[in-house]
Amino acid sequence: MGTHRKTFTMALMNIKQEAHFRDFSEFIMEKLDMLPEGEITEEMRREAYKRFREQTGKENFATLPTIRKWFGIGGSAVPDREQVYRICLAMGMSVADCQEYLIYGIHEPAFQVNDYREVILVYGLENHKSYEQCQQMIYEFEKCLTHVMSFAQSCGTQTLMGEFQVRKTLEWEEFLDWMLENASSFKGYSKTTLDYFHKYKKLILQYAKKDAQEELERLLSETDYSVWCQHRLYDPRNYRKNVRKYVNAQSKGRKKTISDGLKASITELCSLAYTEKESNARLLSEVFQPKKDDKESAPDFQSVNSMTEKHLSDLLNVPLHKERFFRTRQAELALAGMDEESGCPEWIVQLSQEYGRGMTGNATVGEAKEWIASYRKENKRRCLQIQRQDILPLILYVAQHRYLEEIGQDMSSYRQKDALELFRTLADSTLAACNMSRLNEEYELDAVLCACYQAEDMFGYAELLELKLTK
Repeated sequence: MGTHRKTFTMALMNIKQEAHFRDFSEFIMEKLDMLPEGEITEEMRREAYKRFREQTGKENFATLPTIRKWFGIGGSAVPDREQVYRICLAMGMSVADCQEYLIYGIHEPAFQVNDYREVILVYGLENHKSYEQCQQMIYEFEKCLTHVMSFAQSCGTQTLMGEFQVRKTLEWEEFLDWMLENASSFKGYSKTTLDYFHKYKKLILQYAKKDAQEELERLLSETDYSVWCQHRLYDPRNYRKNVRKYVNAQSKGRKKTISDGLKASITELCSLAYTEKESNARLLSEVFQPKKDDKESAPDFQSVNSMTEKHLSDLLNVPLHKERFFRTRQAELALAGMDEESGCPEWIVQLSQEYGRGMTGNATVGEAKEWIASYRKENKRRCLQIQRQDILPLILYVAQHRYLEEIGQDMSSYRQKDALELFRTLADSTLAACNMSRLNEEYELDAVLCACYQAEDMFGYAELLELKLTK
C-alpha cells in the first residue's frame, strides 16, 4: 500500500505542477472575445478589464480591486451568483449566456426556477430590464405576499420551468399574477438537489454500517466470543444483543481474555454497526476526516476542502433557513411604514420567539426592526446552496464502494478503467439532474478526483485530504 500511496502522491504533484485549469478570468475573457491562443499577458488582462467596464457602463458590481481580480489582475476572484445576474443584465445578455456564466464560469447550478428572486432576474434578462428594475419587481412581489403563506415541499421544478417558459414574455402585471398564483413553489432551493444529497448521505451511512459490521465480526473471530455464546446458549450471530453482554462480562469477570483496547474497539464498532441514527458526524468521518498523524508530503489544491459539521448541517437544513429568511423579510416589509415606538404586531413577536431569543409581548416596532436586522444577517449566511464541491466527494465515496461490491471486495480484480467509468457515470447522471456541469478534467476538483483512481489502487477523498493537510 505504501508504494501505491507514493504513486498517488506523485500523480497529484504532477497535476499541481503541470496541469492548467481554466479559471474565471479565462472564461470572461473568452466571452469578451479577448482570449488569446497562447499565454495571457498582463496587458491583455487590463485590456479585457477595460472593455468589460465600458460594456457594463462602469457599473460597480463589487469594489474595483475585486473586479480586477475577476480578470486575474492583482490576484484572482470569482463573482457570486447575484453579481453574475447583475453582469448579465448590465451587458444585455441572453438567458443562455447567463446560464454559461453560472455553470461554466462560476461552476454553480443553472437558473433556479424555484427561487423567486432568480425567476424575476431571468424575466428581466428576457425582457431587457435593468438590475434596478428587477429589484423593484422583486419588492412588488414580496409586498403582495402574506405572512401566513406556506411553501410547497414537492418537486415541481419541471412543471414550473415549463410554465415560466410559456409566460416569460408577458407584461409584468400578468407575469406577477402568475408568480403569485404559484408563490408557494418559490421556496428558494432545489429539492431535487437536496434529495440527491440526502440520498448519498443515506447510502454512505449504510456502507459505513456494513463496514463496521464486517470489522466487528473480524475482531470477534479473534476472541472467545463464540465459545462464550455457546456456553450461555446465545446465538452468536445476534451481535446487536450479545456483544455488549460479552464486553460487560469481560469487564466484570476475574479472568479477562481480551485487552482493554480491543474491548473499546469492539464496543465502538458495535455502536456504529447497529445505530439507528443518521449521524452527520459519522458522514463527515467517513468521507472527509483525515488522519492527523500522517507524515507524507503532498500538494495543496484550492478546490479540495474538508467540510465542517456546521456547513453540513446548513446544507441539510436549507428548507428551514430559506423559510426563515423569507418570513423575516415579510416581517421587515410589514414594519417598514410603522412608527418606531408603536407596539410590534403579535405575529412578529411569535415569529421571534419561534426562531429563538425572541422579543417579549410588549416589544416596540423599533426593537423588532433591530431583532430582524440582526437575525437576517446571520440567517443569510446559513441560506446555502448545495454546490458541485459539496456533492462530488459523496459521489466518489459511493462509486468506490459500489465498485468494490462489483468485484467482491477483491482488489486483485481491480481495473482502473472500469472503476473510473463507474464514477464518471454516477457523477454525470447526478450532476445533470442537479442542473450542474458534468465531470470535466479541465476543472481542478474533477481532475483531482479522477486521479484518485490509480493503476493499482483507488483512494478516497479522506485520503486526499490527509495528503493535503501534511504539506
